[in-house]
Amino acid sequence: MQLNTLIVIVLLSGTITVAQERKISSKVNPGCKTCTNDTILMYVRCDGASDTIHQIWDFTRSIPTVIFAVSKLKSSLDIVWDGNNPTGFYMSETPLYSFATALDKIYEYNDLKDNGHFDPNLPHRIHNLDHMVWHVKEISTTEKEAMVQVYGTLNNDRSEEHGTVAIKLDLIPFKDYSVELPHLIHTANSTQLDVSLVNLTSTPGYNASRFALHLLLVSTDSATETMRYTMRKSLDDEHTPGVFEVIEIKTPALHNYAIGGYLQFRPVGYVQAERGVASSTIAHVSYFNRTSLPVRSTLKTFYDEFGRANLLVQDMVVSFGEGGDGYYAQHNYTAWSFAVGYGSPPTDSFSWYVVLIISGGLLLPVLLAVSGMVYVLVRRHRQRYNSRAMFANED
Repeated sequence: MQLNTLIVIVLLSGTITVAQERKISSKVNPGCKTCTNDTILMYVRCDGASDTIHQIWDFTRSIPTVIFAVSKLKSSLDIVWDGNNPTGFYMSETPLYSFATALDKIYEYNDLKDNGHFDPNLPHRIHNLDHMVWHVKEISTTEKEAMVQVYGTLNNDRSEEHGTVAIKLDLIPFKDYSVELPHLIHTANSTQLDVSLVNLTSTPGYNASRFALHLLLVSTDSATETMRYTMRKSLDDEHTPGVFEVIEIKTPALHNYAIGGYLQFRPVGYVQAERGVASSTIAHVSYFNRTSLPVRSTLKTFYDEFGRANLLVQDMVVSFGEGGDGYYAQHNYTAWSFAVGYGSPPTDSFSWYVVLIISGGLLLPVLLAVSGMVYVLVRRHRQRYNSRAMFANED
């Protein structure tokens, strides 16, 4: 029984890294001849065996936006520009499915209850990001990775001394764990986003100030449907010490038909740039609310043609902190990572390190039992031999 269990564990574990699953190609501001250095729209094409995922990472209208459009192979996407702004997205064929998320607001709230949860009934201030000015920090457009890292300040000052909002989007076209905590699983069907709030200035009078993220969720599902929240237990906390839960926000298509869009993350944030167990904090997720697309947004430009009946638009708030942690002012830093993707969300699997530990735990009792049996057999054999020898001497 133990040996069979060991074999199953070894077969299921393997190593999580596999060969490249999609061929990716990425371009910055494709088709734009007048874009400036701070115009940021990255188009990532991900070709698989049976479909193509078109990804749009956009900051042109200030609201950080990620759009997934899934279509048949050999489909194409063209972007029409007016100055530095995209005014039209034209696909060669209607997408099979589309899903998007956007960070359109940052809430500062006075957490008088000191529990980390955002409560709209408590004093709060809204920072709309529709006038944010973003600046490029780093870009990578290779066959092995598509990545863009940007930063912006709420007062449109290029200086980082007044506090910054930093965002990194990263796509690596194979399945593996990300290098940095919380070591989310990235796949060829997903993009990881890292959001950092650094040295933001608190509102005078807010002695219990915290910051929360307002996310928009959009999918080409019926407007009468709803996003689904699930929390599942992970196999262990090997990759994210002390955190055994994984949260997934699923579109109706994924919930009902096992394929659609999702957000995946651990309920953990970090209050220091050096991420670790000591610098971790709790990430809280609100309920979903129905809302509409921002009027001046790339979401509006892209999804206008789908019609309200065929478009689900909801929002949620992610807040951070726990009682007695000193609020945001304790470290003046909050960071959070999540993955947005298409298809079935990836699940954890045992690493070889864990397999060896489990194997040792299963094999040790077997070895002890076998050793005991061998010892008993040898001892009995010696006793019989000694008895025969004694009788022979008496004769």
